[in-house]
Amino acid sequence: MSDDYDDREEICPDCQATEGDRDARIMTAGEDPKTGRMFTSVTYHHDTCPAYTVNQILTEDSVRRSKERTAWMKQEFPLVRERLEAAARGGQGDAGPFVAALLELVAAQGEDLGRFVPPEKWTEILTKYFPPDGVHPARPNEGPSA
Repeated sequence: MSDDYDDREEICPDCQATEGDRDARIMTAGEDPKTGRMFTSVTYHHDTCPAYTVNQILTEDSVRRSKERTAWMKQEFPLVRERLEAAARGGQGDAGPFVAALLELVAAQGEDLGRFVPPEKWTEILTKYFPPDGVHPARPNEGPSA
């Protein structure tokens, strides 16, 4: 094991499952805010555990929202790109929307230089500055479902 990595096991406070009597396990990864070390955590559960059920519901909801957002991006991105190119070809005297969109895209990338700005974020930002006929399209719900 390297010096900058940790491996942790947690006992579920709800079902008290262990590796020997588990039905499921949930693995997560993260960075310890105190030490800066990366870690993986394994929590074992029985399949009747309420914490496991909640985790499954939240995972399924996240997958659903991700699919909705990807579908929205695939539909909207080509349209917003056409609007951007049309505005650039039109020789608009006001470069404000171009500069603002570029600055926001650069800021979005600057938030985490270890990752790239995904197409969904590009579409969201460009649609804000180049809406279809001045109307902002509906985006999929960003928050978890109730």
